[in-house]
Amino acid sequence: MVIGGDGAEVDWIVGYGPPAENFQAKLEKVLKGENTFKVVNAAYAANPKDVATVFKLARKWTERYDDAKSSELYKQVIALDPQGKDGFYTNEYTGVSVPYTEFAEYTLASQGMRPSAPGQKPDFSSLQAFIAKYPNGKMTKQAWMAIGRYYSGQAPKEEAAKFFEEYAGKYPYDPAVLNMWLGRIIRDKEPLDKGAELAERIIDLTQSNPSASMNMQLAQFYLLKGDKEKADRLFGPDFIDGQVSNLGYNLVSYANFWLGQNANLDNAVAMAEMTLKLEPDNSYFLQQVAQAYVKTGKDDKALALFGPAYMQKNIADDSALYSYASFWARQGENLDSALAAAKKAVEIKGNTYYYWAGLSSVQEKMKNVPEAVQAMEKAIELAPDAVKETYKKTLERLKNLK
Repeated sequence: MVIGGDGAEVDWIVGYGPPAENFQAKLEKVLKGENTFKVVNAAYAANPKDVATVFKLARKWTERYDDAKSSELYKQVIALDPQGKDGFYTNEYTGVSVPYTEFAEYTLASQGMRPSAPGQKPDFSSLQAFIAKYPNGKMTKQAWMAIGRYYSGQAPKEEAAKFFEEYAGKYPYDPAVLNMWLGRIIRDKEPLDKGAELAERIIDLTQSNPSASMNMQLAQFYLLKGDKEKADRLFGPDFIDGQVSNLGYNLVSYANFWLGQNANLDNAVAMAEMTLKLEPDNSYFLQQVAQAYVKTGKDDKALALFGPAYMQKNIADDSALYSYASFWARQGENLDSALAAAKKAVEIKGNTYYYWAGLSSVQEKMKNVPEAVQAMEKAIELAPDAVKETYKKTLERLKNLK
């Protein structure tokens, strides 16, 4: 709560959302008088017929959980703009944008379903009327979900089954809807046949991007069925290892994007470094962090992480040595160590054509043109036909450097 020097309420923020910098930014906006309760309330007093102002004031009271005051203002919004043509509200978290009037109607409908006494069944008539009025509206699914929360837990089993048949019929390809129904079946421990059908549909819909919370519930279902093997497959060590790996690759993609834009550099490097907390021995992640260091002028840190010590640690691993040599050839740095690694790789497995190409690349960066030519000729000798022509062009270029 922010109080003015005169003791009047200026504004309020309910709840804290990290990071601290974002919360501080909100407070600074309050101090500047940007969209504060005091400012909006004064605007309302000056012009109570302005739909945008009435709506903003309603939102202020909603944020403070004062249904009585917010409801009265939402009713004014609807009365002033029954066709919903005088402006839009955009949710700052979801990005969904709807007319002030539609949002007001949804909020009033949601408030109307709250039971007046403990244990009493909610009155869904207002939300059902909202759904009927906006069958394909942007907030319609939210209205269905609000009703679904009751049927997923408190409603009698037969009523829940009927509701979820209708709900899933409306959104047959939404795994969140199917998952809510599956949760109710797990709670009731029946019907397992229907649960199995829903589970397979959820797996199919989420296979390219599995959700931890959904897979946990799927595992619960299969344990209920006595299928521990499938539960383990869906939410066991392999699943979580995959999630960790995916997060690492996503962090690398994020870091490389912003490094390429030469922006958000500190955060990009920090996200790259986080991959090593997930998988400290992942050679790809090591390279990506080293690359982030090089791009931000931290060559000493790159060498400490992915330099000669790393090469010696992996001196018997031809694949690691090749990757190491190729990385430093691209950077044009640490070339003596890169050359030693490239030579060791071809020593260990001399019939691998791209190892020779990697050795050629290092030799070229070191201005050792005859040696680069010789290594590339060996690469061409071993290479499959699909890459020979590309290598031959590189060889011609090298020969022209003499």
